[in-house]
Amino acid sequence: MGTFDPNNSTYTKEILEKQLILSKPLTKNEVEELNLADNNLKNEEDNFLPKQWFCRADIGEWEEVEIFIQGDDQKPYVRCIEMAEKILKDIPQHINRALNYLKEFFPAQQSEDYYLSTISFGRMINFDDQLFTGFTIGFYSEQPHEYQYKVKFKENGWPIGFEGGPM
Repeated sequence: MGTFDPNNSTYTKEILEKQLILSKPLTKNEVEELNLADNNLKNEEDNFLPKQWFCRADIGEWEEVEIFIQGDDQKPYVRCIEMAEKILKDIPQHINRALNYLKEFFPAQQSEDYYLSTISFGRMINFDDQLFTGFTIGFYSEQPHEYQYKVKFKENGWPIGFEGGPM
């Protein structure tokens, strides 16, 4: 696991290139082999869906933040890696922007109540069914109840919405 240092983009690139591993869903055969109770898979994994590559890193005061980058079976998409390098270089600014965005909608919540959990890069769908390339910054909060929030950003760093709900 690495620590992202916004002042050292070489180290950020090194973490992304050397520590990302493919996150792969279980196939039907693997689920059957494990005798899982919830076996609702009808076919093997669909190959057309983007794959997620991930690693964990310490970012500022937060430990083991999960970083997800879309790709295929072979490697993360170059465009998503480049976006991740650019965004992670200025990650404190983007985290503050996300927390301020959440503060607008949940004024009773304090920034200290949120814990950074994930940062995802790739193509996503917005509430109006529009596809866009961007990133999300995910938090969870235990105050007043356990909730998770994902602030969505366009590729240029502009926040465009959020999702939230119970954990």
